[in-house]
Amino acid sequence: MIDSMTTGYLFDTGFLTSALTDSLPEKWTRPWNEIIKRGKTGYIIEPVIAETCYQLMTKKGLNKAMSKNHIMRIKSLDSMNILNLNDNDSFKASIYRTRFSKFSLSLVDCFILATANRLKLKIYKTDEPLKRVANKINVQYNYLPIRS
Repeated sequence: MIDSMTTGYLFDTGFLTSALTDSLPEKWTRPWNEIIKRGKTGYIIEPVIAETCYQLMTKKGLNKAMSKNHIMRIKSLDSMNILNLNDNDSFKASIYRTRFSKFSLSLVDCFILATANRLKLKIYKTDEPLKRVANKINVQYNYLPIRS
């Protein structure tokens, strides 16, 4: 799918965790560098921030202070926007969760899809079910499985 049709990139937890721990696959260094250099705008929703903090502490072994420092560094980037969720995002997320229950999406995944759909953002994600649903609802995505 063509990047020029999107207004920016919306990141899932896997992408953000990889970026913060310098373990981003080479395929995804270009979009990340575009955000760092302010060529493109990055977007994150607060539930992804919470999941990323959790991942940094439980799977990457960072303590609470280090995890918070990583998150605050990302939040302070001029080209990174923390999106507010609205009522329509909530309703849309609940519809996606119900409609695509066979994919076992988390509520965070459903909020990512709802937000990307509303703002026409391209999702960078690391989980297969999110990719499959994004394809079904015509949300642009870039998928790369991350192996733990």
